[in-house]
Amino acid sequence: MTQIKTLSRLALLLTTASTLFVASCSKNKDAESITLRDQTLSVSITDGTCQSITGPGVTSGTICRAGSLYTVTNFKQAYTTGPGQPADGNLYWRFTVNEAGTPANFNIKFTGIATGDITSNDSIRFINKAFASVVYADWATASNPASSPAGSNVIGMDQVTGTGIPPAVAAYANGAGWYIYNWSGGHTVTPVSGRVLFWKSGTTIYKFDIQSIYLNGVTGGSFPYYNFRYEELIP
Repeated sequence: MTQIKTLSRLALLLTTASTLFVASCSKNKDAESITLRDQTLSVSITDGTCQSITGPGVTSGTICRAGSLYTVTNFKQAYTTGPGQPADGNLYWRFTVNEAGTPANFNIKFTGIATGDITSNDSIRFINKAFASVVYADWATASNPASSPAGSNVIGMDQVTGTGIPPAVAAYANGAGWYIYNWSGGHTVTPVSGRVLFWKSGTTIYKFDIQSIYLNGVTGGSFPYYNFRYEELIP
């Protein structure tokens, strides 16, 4: 009888140990999976190198890194255009992972006429200051987007130049945008000199500015091909 009880206890101990071992392995595998998954969330770019832009629907573009500064050249995604001339569309970017985004997952979105309006999934502001000198604390004094027919939380057309400008076009020029629309100069878009934009989510802030929306930065060429630079700001 004593031997049977001893064997029963031994079986129970073995069963418990086996269960704990399996649970431990399962937790380790879960932890490993989480670690591996986290490692794939951000596109790692070696300092001093360039590579093709990744992400959904990307048709063109290169991203380069120089320290904490990232430069994007000729970025474009496939999109369905809307009515009007020039046609509208949407491009999506994620600073936090250095790649293109989607309608459901982005930090900023380039949209609207000529894809020149910039919106954010969180907060966006701008400041008139040299890019290199913009720091984290500048967010507090930066300007919010102004009202525009393009909607709220949009930074788009700053001013429009030329003659015979339709009132419907002039309405978009609110003095709080990132670009100048040259109505009589071939309907081209040029950035406002010295205007830096911010994207903020929680305590994370990136500064960025747009150099051109034309292929290879040639004003008046094929568009939209976004050329911009960005850098995370540290408190």
